[in-house]
Amino acid sequence: MKFKKLTTVMLASLLAVSSLAACGNTVGEAGSSASATTEKESTSIAVESSATATSEEEGITFPLEEKLTFTGFAGMNGEYTVSDNFAWKKALERANIEIELTNVLSADLTEKRNLVLASGDYPDVFYKSGLGTDANKYGMQGVFIPLEDLMREYAPNFCALMDETDGWSWITAADGHVYSFPLQNEKVPKVVLWVNKKWLDNLGLKEPTSYEELYEVLKAFKEQDANGNGDPNDEIPFACSSGNLPTLMLYQDYLFDWSTFLGIIDGELIYTRTHESYKEFLAYATKLYEEGLVNQDCFTVDKARLRSMGQTGDVFGLLQDSASFQSVGRDNDDDYIMLTPFQEGTLQRNEKYVAGTLAITDACENPEVIVAWADYFYTEEGGILNWLGEEGETYQVNEDGTWDWILGNGYGDDVTTVRAAGTLVNGQKFPGIQPGLWQKMSANSDEDEVYLNSERRRVYAMGGDFPHLNLTDEENAALSTIKTDVNGYAGEYLAKVVTGEISLEDSWDEYVEMMNQMGAEDMLAIYQAAYDRIEK
Repeated sequence: MKFKKLTTVMLASLLAVSSLAACGNTVGEAGSSASATTEKESTSIAVESSATATSEEEGITFPLEEKLTFTGFAGMNGEYTVSDNFAWKKALERANIEIELTNVLSADLTEKRNLVLASGDYPDVFYKSGLGTDANKYGMQGVFIPLEDLMREYAPNFCALMDETDGWSWITAADGHVYSFPLQNEKVPKVVLWVNKKWLDNLGLKEPTSYEELYEVLKAFKEQDANGNGDPNDEIPFACSSGNLPTLMLYQDYLFDWSTFLGIIDGELIYTRTHESYKEFLAYATKLYEEGLVNQDCFTVDKARLRSMGQTGDVFGLLQDSASFQSVGRDNDDDYIMLTPFQEGTLQRNEKYVAGTLAITDACENPEVIVAWADYFYTEEGGILNWLGEEGETYQVNEDGTWDWILGNGYGDDVTTVRAAGTLVNGQKFPGIQPGLWQKMSANSDEDEVYLNSERRRVYAMGGDFPHLNLTDEENAALSTIKTDVNGYAGEYLAKVVTGEISLEDSWDEYVEMMNQMGAEDMLAIYQAAYDRIEK
């Protein structure tokens, strides 16, 4: 499989953050105060230097001399309310504030949250509420207040992090304002393939470094009794669930966004499904299907069914999953390695930041206190509280610098329970960073997660960051209409070509024309406008 050479757009690498002292460069041209009326006109993101006062200089020192009480809304950690969570209570206690939460089950979260927001009678703070980019939507409607000025004054750790990681573009709305605090996403590849290293060793093969080599490996898996059980017909070379065949595209030699099917070639934004490289992918996928190198029900079998199959025996050669143990079980997960990107800088990394984890409404009388309180979560200490809880209570540090969960100490007798009751990681996304200590988890605590983290770090280092495109409400509305038709038609075409129902060569030009008639070109123009705003 041949691909065009290109230059990927790379953002600055994420840096480890501890308790930073001041905020330097930050978002400019973004409004004069946190309570100012939001301008609806789209503006570009600008970065300018400005002196920044610490929370202490502005008179906010924690714990507060007199307790302040706020109201809030939050999604639950499974069956556990945030209100009763150990880490949450510790964070409030440290600051001497109270946030009286309405806790909502995850299944009801979106509906109830939107009803509260629409009612006009809403609380001061929305925390772990699954807002995502909806925080920008409600911000531009005036429900959530712009935070960038308050951040400059009261959130020095957060501002320093945003400056050092070029993070502002990930959280700035199309109107130039910042309406929420984000979660610094885990430093992992967005979507990956896992290859059975044991099978490679059984057959004396090396890990593939190109699509051509991957084809030869899959062919050997099929023909040479790769699992060594005497049956050459029970191997599934590439185990693929419905909708996931295009994950193969992630290993192309250009930066590809799995969420939107956008790509960047030599700095130019493309819509891959109508690009010549997609035709090459279709030809490659068709060859795999014709030769039985991918399961023949790859367009219909769901992930749960495939996982169930993978955990009954050693039958998968290549698979797509967040963790190999999800597909093949914890006893066999270390037989697999993440397939190394064929070229550096091309495999898409997780988004740097997830917006909408904490937003403040215009009902809040002391938003600066919430901003200063939230800043703590962007220090190593605050990150540890979020992810691990408190030393001696929920986790312990070993002599070698690794750490383990503490079980049976009142927060649960198993890791899952301790994490749900003692940390804020479960459930909806939360504001803060992943602490450096997290990566030092002891194998005694969770051997499979330690192995998974090591594989993620290895592949992440070779990945690239696809730019975050902040869209206006109007752009989102237009895309929503176009995507329904375009995605549906593209999915049908993929299945028909790969299964041989229609010829790729005979149908390609007509397919591209139909895609453009359905709005593919218009969709790309919308994304291009958002991309241009970043470039400015």
